[in-house]
Amino acid sequence: MKQVKILVAEDHDLVRNKLIAVLKIRGFEVIGEAKNGEQAVIWARNLKPDIVLMDLKMPRLDGISACRKIKKFLPECKVLVLTSFDEEELIQNAVDVDVDGYLLKDISPKDLIVAIKETSKGNYPLDSQIAKKVVGELKARREKGRRAVAKHGLTPRELVVLKLIAKGYSNKEIANELILSEHTAKYHVCQILNKLGKNDRLQAVIYALKCGIIRK
Repeated sequence: MKQVKILVAEDHDLVRNKLIAVLKIRGFEVIGEAKNGEQAVIWARNLKPDIVLMDLKMPRLDGISACRKIKKFLPECKVLVLTSFDEEELIQNAVDVDVDGYLLKDISPKDLIVAIKETSKGNYPLDSQIAKKVVGELKARREKGRRAVAKHGLTPRELVVLKLIAKGYSNKEIANELILSEHTAKYHVCQILNKLGKNDRLQAVIYALKCGIIRK
């Protein structure tokens, strides 16, 4: 079985050393350690770990920004957030940059090892407290989106077209994707702009994302 290569990004020396010791005892290969977000990005780029254990509150570059950069140039790398913070804003930001798990630092060594193994398999470990907040946030988002769709009277077809607009599709590309005439595709686009009260596609997409009608 392939040995999982791990990069530990944690600014507190004692916590970082403890994490590394636990991982090594359990047979994981710790290929690097970072004391701030900038180091985490540099080491990840150079060492190409399988998993990054990432603290969120770090100097020079916060964990969310570091995660975003790592995911951009190393999308196959898993980022497992390990933090002492469970604020909803931090959780939401972490979800938005596609972290691969979110755990609190008071997790037991045994549960941490299980979480790392689950992450390496492509699963998404979540602390139970975090899971409740994430589920609650997702439910709130969906409800907000449903209310916005009802408010503007968007049809299911218009929602599909709006999602394609958000992906940068032209009228011709929308027509090809949905097997429509270009004239019909243009009509749907005009209807969407009118219903949302926007003058162009970009304004419509920004508004739809803000209202929860569509998601990134």
